[in-house]
Amino acid sequence: MVHPRSNRGTPAALRSRLLIPALVALVGGIGGFAFGLARDDAVTALGALLFLPSAALLFGIVAKRHGIGPFGPSNRRGD
Repeated sequence: MVHPRSNRGTPAALRSRLLIPALVALVGGIGGFAFGLARDDAVTALGALLFLPSAALLFGIVAKRHGIGPFGPSNRRGD
């Protein structure tokens, strides 16, 4: 029987200071991509996509520091 994971790390992760630059990078990437598409500017749209890996990396760092998602403690027992 598998027990559900607790979300104790989620509130602490939401107070992390790294979420601010992660959100800025995410909004900048999506906003720049939309702006580029709206103005028929492929260079701006593709250049804005370069912000998305940075945002993903910062969100991943926060998740790993707080043990959220696949970075949480494992329920498996060693043999």
